[in-house]
This record gives sequence, C-alpha cells and structure tokens, in this order.
Amino acid sequence: MLTIIEIFLIAVAMSVDAFSVAFGIGCSYNTPRHYFRLSWHFGLFQFIMPILGSFLGRILLTWVGNINIIAALILFYIAYRMVKESFKDDEQKCSLNDPTRGWSLVVLSVATSMDALGVGVSLALYKGSIIFPSLIIGFVCAIGTLMGVYFGKISRHFTGKYAELFGATVLVVIGIKFLVV
Repeated sequence: MLTIIEIFLIAVAMSVDAFSVAFGIGCSYNTPRHYFRLSWHFGLFQFIMPILGSFLGRILLTWVGNINIIAALILFYIAYRMVKESFKDDEQKCSLNDPTRGWSLVVLSVATSMDALGVGVSLALYKGSIIFPSLIIGFVCAIGTLMGVYFGKISRHFTGKYAELFGATVLVVIGIKFLVV
C-alpha cells in the first residue's frame, strides 16, 4: 500500500510534463486566461487518466496473477521518457503557437497526462480507492501547471531539466519498491 508521501511524490513526478509544457507556453502566453485554461485542463486530465489506467490495470490483474513486474517496467519506461525529455533545449519549449484553445489544448492535455495513464495501471496494485490518489495527482498537476506558466513568463532561460530528472528519479524509486515488495 502506498503512503500519502509516496502518492504525493508520484503526483509531483506526474506534474513535471505539464510543468514543462506550461513553461513553454508561458514564455509567450501568460494572461490569467492562459493560467486558468492550462491548469484546469491539465489537472482534469491528470485526474482522469490514473482512473482509466487503474481500470485497465485491474483488468490485466485478472489475466495475470501478479503485475508488479509490469507496473515497475511501466514506471521505468516513463522515467526513461522523462530523462530523455529533460535534454530538450529551452528554445524548443518556447517556440509554440497559441495552444490554449480548442483541439490544441485537448491534445496537449492528453499528451501531458499519458504518463498518468501508465501510473494508473501501476496503481491497480493499490489496495485503496483510486479516487484519492487521482485527486492528489490532478491537484498537484494544476498547481505545477500554474507554476510552469509563471516561470515561463518570468524567464525564458529557466529550465525544467532538473524537474524532469527529479520526477524520473521518483518513478524509478517507486518502481524498485514494486519489484522488492
């Protein structure tokens, strides 16, 4: 069973992608409307995806007796992607057209929450309700998104690289816990 601290650390790790995208958008688009749109949509999708992932994970659990290895491998893969993403330069992150409307916003919301879908599969092992961890993930992501837009606004040279690396490290540690326990 995951502790509240572990759930919070997973939430922080999951919010890193949203932070990075919000940072890039905040370089050019940082009105209160942009803050609201991004934080609401990113947080909502980060809330929904672990629930969907957990549902899929519970289906997998009925087919496979023990999915700890699968859960750990998913977390390791997500961590790998986060490390890879951390090496993108700031110019790539700051060269977006206004993505805070329509389908662009939906696509970004889905893209930044795909990791949370994978974490949801891993959380199928969690004995409690998936709603509480999902709420924490969604809330932390919304706050992380607000911070991303803000930091993007104040500095084009601030990088999310270290945040990505921190998030990846958290996921690797949680993945190792799945393998050991």
